[in-house]
Amino acid sequence: MRWISCVLIILLGGCQTLRGSDSWIRTQPPSVWPLWERYQQCRTATDPIQLQAALDHLEQAIITGVTPPAWIAVLGVQVTRQPLRTSVDPEALAAACSVRAAMVSQAIGRDDEARALYQRVLARYSTQELTYYREQAIEALRLLDVQLVALRRALPIR
Repeated sequence: MRWISCVLIILLGGCQTLRGSDSWIRTQPPSVWPLWERYQQCRTATDPIQLQAALDHLEQAIITGVTPPAWIAVLGVQVTRQPLRTSVDPEALAAACSVRAAMVSQAIGRDDEARALYQRVLARYSTQELTYYREQAIEALRLLDVQLVALRRALPIR
């Protein structure tokens, strides 16, 4: 009878009745403020090194997430790391910072770095919500190609 009672309690109570089952939920997510401060730095910085540091910090926040406990991870591929849930989207901040860093690089004549950053936006930020940044990157790459063709035409042929 005791076994039936225990099984019934677990079934009716769900996972919450298991001791320690929610300890992984209690971990504090990263604060929004450091992400927001890095994004603000990205918006105002003109030094490519500072921009890259801000971008790296924002992209690190994207891969941060809650790892499910081992006892639930054995259920298979359906159990994955949960994304960071904050009031700001670290992925959108990183995409915006990437575009800004590319624009600054292009403005100071570092076209190769700018091209790499624009291509990075296209490669890493493919979700529907980030279409705006992808379109900016596509247009900027198109303009870079036009400038390159114009430059090649202006150079004398040897």
